[in-house]
Amino acid sequence: MNAAEPGEDRQGSPRIASLPFFYTAPVAMMIAGGLLATWGALALTTPWSSLTLALTHVLTLGFLTMTGLGGFYALAPGSGLAAIIQPRSAHIVYYSLLSGVIGLVWGTAGALSTPVFVAIGTVGVAVVVFLFQAGRVVKRGDSRHGGVRALRLALWGFGLASFLGVWLAHGHGGMRFPGLRSLWMQVHFCIALLGWLGGMLVASSFVALPGSFGAPALSSRNLGIVLWLTAAGIFPPFVLLLYGYFFVPSEAQGWIEPWAIGLLVPAMVAIWLVHPALCLFSLRSGRRLPGFRHWQSGLLLAPLVFAVGLAAWLQQDVRLGMLFGWLAIFGWAGTLFSGLLVGTLPGLLGQGASEPEELEGAAKIALLLHRAALFAGAVAILTQSDVWCRLTGGLIAVDGAWLLFILTRLLLASRSDPAHPS
Repeated sequence: MNAAEPGEDRQGSPRIASLPFFYTAPVAMMIAGGLLATWGALALTTPWSSLTLALTHVLTLGFLTMTGLGGFYALAPGSGLAAIIQPRSAHIVYYSLLSGVIGLVWGTAGALSTPVFVAIGTVGVAVVVFLFQAGRVVKRGDSRHGGVRALRLALWGFGLASFLGVWLAHGHGGMRFPGLRSLWMQVHFCIALLGWLGGMLVASSFVALPGSFGAPALSSRNLGIVLWLTAAGIFPPFVLLLYGYFFVPSEAQGWIEPWAIGLLVPAMVAIWLVHPALCLFSLRSGRRLPGFRHWQSGLLLAPLVFAVGLAAWLQQDVRLGMLFGWLAIFGWAGTLFSGLLVGTLPGLLGQGASEPEELEGAAKIALLLHRAALFAGAVAILTQSDVWCRLTGGLIAVDGAWLLFILTRLLLASRSDPAHPS
């Protein structure tokens, strides 16, 4: 009996830490859909609209980051790391982030400074606690393990993106922000996508390809190329922004923008071209289990995200910029993270379903709903149609509700599995 107790702790730790994040993610998607259905075209007209910023953060923080944080706690043991020593401290991260998201969305949507400043404090607590907790675990891991290296990069991306985001939030709270605000927002957005979310997807693929779909894992050499290019693309722009902020007068910062965007290109190539190509090649021999088609679809969207983003920057076209953000957040990242929720992540917590194939039909419906919402959103952005925007919101809400149904079924099955201690 005593010999089994340590095992129970190791198995229970990621479950205790991850569940609040996993359950909140699809609920955030439902809320995002409801907000878009209410606001209509006002939320998809320009990237600088307060409603657009609010909607963006519901998806990026409420859905993607909640999934990413829960995913870290679930992936850590499977990547050769020790389980989180005090998993219940993850609840500090969860509740701080949740209150921060509410304050940030409320404040940006209503142009209110007080909720934004409250959000700065609570999100700051979440960031510090998570980085301290996760950093200790990663530091003790074997740096030769591919999953450990990918998770370490994701933590760096999370830290850099959070730092820029908190700094930018001060401006939304009414404080003076010297420098190129639009450039800071673009670099913050790209580092969050490429460093944080991209790093988590690279780490997830290291586990998901062989563990969930029976496909060959990425080789250490190929993984090293992806991680090196990503790191080379997220650190220099960050340093350049800080240099411009402290040492270059606001009126003389025009030269910084093309350099900052250009320096992001290696990470874009790594996350949206090289990594998808490697994973798609591996998945050719994989089994079509729940989440498999999500991975295929999301990976196939990555080169389109790269192409649209490049075109938007070269042409300085607002609609193309909006389309780039939509395809990156809800298309590439949203599809892949949905695939993690219906396949890989619940399995890491001890999936109890005896036949995973029985959920393949439900996963197909989830992907169909996600594709419909993605297509409707693209049409809404290109046509600026209020009807299409509201339709997109409704589809997103249904997509989130169906995802919550599948996830709840999987997690309840793992709880009732006698082979998995809860």
